[in-house]
Amino acid sequence: MNVPEGVAMTARTDGPGRGLPRTGGAGVDVGGTKAHMRYPDPRTGEVRSVETRCERYDSLDDLLSDCFRLAGCVPRALVAGVAGRVLPDGDVHVTNRPAWPVFRRAAFAAAHGVDVAVVNDLVATAMGAGELDGNGYRALLPDVPRLGGAARAVVAVGTGVGAAVVDADGAVRSSEAGHVSWQPVTDDEEALLRFVRASAGGPVVTVEQVLGGLAGFGHLYDFLSTRRDAGPGLRERVAERIASGGELGPVLTAAAGAGDGFARELLSLYGGILGQFLRDLLLVSHPEGAEVWLGGSVLQAPGIGELLVSDTPFRERMVCRGAQHADMLGRVPVLLITDRHVAAKGAFARSRSGM
Repeated sequence: MNVPEGVAMTARTDGPGRGLPRTGGAGVDVGGTKAHMRYPDPRTGEVRSVETRCERYDSLDDLLSDCFRLAGCVPRALVAGVAGRVLPDGDVHVTNRPAWPVFRRAAFAAAHGVDVAVVNDLVATAMGAGELDGNGYRALLPDVPRLGGAARAVVAVGTGVGAAVVDADGAVRSSEAGHVSWQPVTDDEEALLRFVRASAGGPVVTVEQVLGGLAGFGHLYDFLSTRRDAGPGLRERVAERIASGGELGPVLTAAAGAGDGFARELLSLYGGILGQFLRDLLLVSHPEGAEVWLGGSVLQAPGIGELLVSDTPFRERMVCRGAQHADMLGRVPVLLITDRHVAAKGAFARSRSGM
């Protein structure tokens, strides 16, 4: 699928990339907020990247076409890791871009003369995590030794919540685990469930509705605000973020990192729910020997991973001592992916290995 380094060909397409030079395989990560594409320079072979924001486009077709324009070349093969449920024919709807039409893989491929494969963005993240060196992640539980096998559960929290699992033989399986029903455990969580159900409606309250950077943090902030005052400074920052159409996750994680009492209480509630979600995911997907890899903009915010471990019931709820299999869960390492482009790197690696 790759052109030789230093060789530039001209794209033969009637689409927006007409006349641009050809390059080899490219990988793109498309979330609900932004997209990042990696590709080899068509003349030198040097790996380059472009990034853009999803809000600028009316469809995934437009976004990918513009990535080609920004890169100044059209790949011969493209692997797209997309935050959405991928259908058997590769069509996909970006979950947190509901106004976008369904992306039709075959039609886009034909219009641009590109071999296109579409995977869930967490599949791309899981593939990329397996390629990281020690500079791309750090251990959140340094007292728990690494297990050394391939098995892992990969969870990313950004605009939404995504998860994929890697079997012991290295096979990657996608999931829609962020959309499973959330089950409260504590009295505070039961009150949160009633609050979210009343405000959001719908037949179920999902994990994403209480953990995601968009809906989750909005619900947590509104719920906690019924119990205590957020304070004028935080209220103002939240109001500005809402007015601009942005997610509350970055505002509230930054406030928690700075020691804000309201934000720390919110993070404590958040950490318990996240720990419980990981416990459920591990028990369903891996009976023994797995590691947890965490990523996404919410969990990668400065200091948040360490705060989750030190100042919230995150680990307590993940292990759940006294319940079945607590011994196994207590041996599970938790690693935080610090490389923010891991999904694009995973997609890029797959594009260069024959799709």
